[in-house]
Amino acid sequence: MRGQVTEVLKVYGMQERQLVIPVYQRNYDWGLKQCQQLLDDLVNVIEQDRPKHFFGAVVGQPEGSWRWVVIDGQQRLTTVSLLMLALADLLDEQVLDSQDCNLAHRIRTSFLLLKEQDDTPRFKLKPVKLDAEAYASLFKSQSEHVDTSSVTANYRYFKEQVPLLGISSDDLWRAIERLEVMHLDLEQHDDAQRIFESLNSTGLALSEADKVRNLVLMGLDVREQERVYSDYWNRIETNVDYATGAFLRWYLVTQTSRIPRQDRVYEAFKNYMADVGLRGAQLLEEVRRYSTYYQQIHQASTGHHKIDLRLRRLNLLKTDVVLPLLMPLLEAYEGGDIDAADLADCIRIIESYIFRRYIAEVPTNALNKVFATVFRDVRRIRPKDRSFSEVLGYSLRKRSGSGSFPDDAEFIQSLESKNLYNFKGERRKYLFECLENLNSNDTRDIAHGIENGSLSIEHIMPQTLTQSWVDELGPEAERIHDRWLHRLGNLTVTGYNSSYSNASYSMKRTMDHGFMESPFRLNKEIKTSETWGEEQLRARSQRLCDEALSYWIYPQSDFEPVRPQLPTEALGTDTDFTGRAPVAFIWNEHHATVKNWRDLTTRVFKIAVVEHRDAILQLAGTTDYFRVGDAFDPEENGVYALDESIGWNGSSSTWTKVSLMRRLFNQAGLDTEELVITLRPEESDSDHSANSSRPEDEEAPYEDLTKFLPRFEEIRGLPTGDPLLEETTEEFARTFEPFRDQQPLTTLGTSVRKFCADPNRLEVVTPSEVLALVSSKVDETERVDPEALLEAAADGSLSSWVSRLPQ
Repeated sequence: MRGQVTEVLKVYGMQERQLVIPVYQRNYDWGLKQCQQLLDDLVNVIEQDRPKHFFGAVVGQPEGSWRWVVIDGQQRLTTVSLLMLALADLLDEQVLDSQDCNLAHRIRTSFLLLKEQDDTPRFKLKPVKLDAEAYASLFKSQSEHVDTSSVTANYRYFKEQVPLLGISSDDLWRAIERLEVMHLDLEQHDDAQRIFESLNSTGLALSEADKVRNLVLMGLDVREQERVYSDYWNRIETNVDYATGAFLRWYLVTQTSRIPRQDRVYEAFKNYMADVGLRGAQLLEEVRRYSTYYQQIHQASTGHHKIDLRLRRLNLLKTDVVLPLLMPLLEAYEGGDIDAADLADCIRIIESYIFRRYIAEVPTNALNKVFATVFRDVRRIRPKDRSFSEVLGYSLRKRSGSGSFPDDAEFIQSLESKNLYNFKGERRKYLFECLENLNSNDTRDIAHGIENGSLSIEHIMPQTLTQSWVDELGPEAERIHDRWLHRLGNLTVTGYNSSYSNASYSMKRTMDHGFMESPFRLNKEIKTSETWGEEQLRARSQRLCDEALSYWIYPQSDFEPVRPQLPTEALGTDTDFTGRAPVAFIWNEHHATVKNWRDLTTRVFKIAVVEHRDAILQLAGTTDYFRVGDAFDPEENGVYALDESIGWNGSSSTWTKVSLMRRLFNQAGLDTEELVITLRPEESDSDHSANSSRPEDEEAPYEDLTKFLPRFEEIRGLPTGDPLLEETTEEFARTFEPFRDQQPLTTLGTSVRKFCADPNRLEVVTPSEVLALVSSKVDETERVDPEALLEAAADGSLSSWVSRLPQ
């Protein structure tokens, strides 16, 4: 194998050499996300005047002089070809111009086409069969394009986006010329299939943490690299016991409230690094500090006895999902914002919330989203005179559906009747550790004993009924055995399980090391009761349940937030959203304020077309609600375009829209808990009956603006640095742009201050005057005060103005 780093355009080689994708390769599957990344990289090359940009590896094997079989790299080569074709077409259509009047012709003849044979065009790139058909159609009229192919979708994306890049066609072409690849040519003795398998199966890829490390250190001079690696990166890895990728994922959640996939930590960190605008030591300063919180949590080593006791218990559940809440809590404790008692109470509430949900069998996949956002939620509504734990308890208690906090009745009903013997291993150890020790300072290490085998879980009434136990239990022995065998009242802890076996109750009590000699609090009824039957089982179960309620508390408080906290609900699998009005949604890095369910569903489908196109197409084949290819008519009433070739019929019930989204998630193998919907409070739904009675297809003229009103009420009074305030205001400013008044003071006839000081004018304010008021704040933000619009949102002015628009 011979290789060198060279420009990607040189891979296309001599004019008559064809690049052939062999049939054993997968179809082309890069999506719009990868296309967007390529364009971003090319713009970055121009803006930073970088001489080269490395684009990965391309591996192939020559077959004679005129064919080069692509072993690896077909995604890159196909995507570059689509970009070149889009650029050439834009030049031919005069959407773009170039100083080189022959640029479009040169792109086609040098990099896209071979010499024709019998008037039949031949293509430099030859994809696999279905992709080849779609690729060839792009050189024909638009009516012949294969609408359902990713090849077509990506070509159309480039045609749409290239004119919006803000760079000239000549600059773009120069950037494409600077794309470099590792070009590897197989030699005659190389086994192409084996190399393909090695590249795609057995190669040891860089971990997400490795890629983050390289990103952070790259570009620093050698001395600075060594300092940053030694003082920051190495200490981070040591603190987190080299679980660096997992730690970085949870760190990003604390900073962004969004949960990256485990295989996209590098990508998420790269975006975060760009957002904060820091590099090297400055970037890793906070990361290193958070790694110490990560260490203190996992080692229960804060140095405060009560906090560490709580952490040790919580760690028994082996649930890292709490880290996005616990790490900033430790930061607040270190900074003096909360005290030790408050932090210990927070951990106790977290412990109760998680374990009650386990017992009540509330699905655990919702916990990711709960703990990703709850710290910010609490900080947003917490007054200075209230403890963090009090407001945390309120916030968790108010959640419903998949995020619910089981109350005492639900918890005890499940605890009494649950098969706890077959409870998941670490949860069972944790249960008996806590029930034995409760809140006592005089504790025994039950969990560790169970783990190392010195202790075990014992059935008081054995799993196999012997005659002595039938006599003990009486005529209803089988019913009692079936009902109580694996329940809490019949399970305990002992170091002598093998000795007890199926012995009679009397023998279990009185034998050497029997229950009468047991040191455990769990066994106090057995010490004192000479018989064992349903009465004793019920009494012991009641005692343990009462103690469970005292340990796993359901937090109570008279706290109520000054600002409303809009409820959230995951898409889930069975929640009935009928009659509920959506305000916004968040799905991974995507978030938006919405007008109604049709708007929300359309936005979700548009994201899916970009990131999960095959799943959308498969779903479209199973329902009449989608229009694909020739069946898609953008003029059809009630049909909303997802892209140029796919649409969906939004004229349906809330139940149908939610059902379609759930089916999409199932088709794509996605977690429905990842899509979190913010709703209007249930009690206020009736306040919007006028809106809900109007069909969703009939949009009010200012609905794009009035949809923000519930959010405006939620952010009223927040400090200008609050992320929700900033996100909402930025989104509103983008949405407002088409409504903007270029001469707002002329429309108002006076200054904003004087207009707002006149109650008579505000009483009869017109829509055009409302738009002028908002426009004046946008102008002020751009020209004088960058926080002018933020402050108008925070002090309620924006809400007051927008609420006067017709709804």
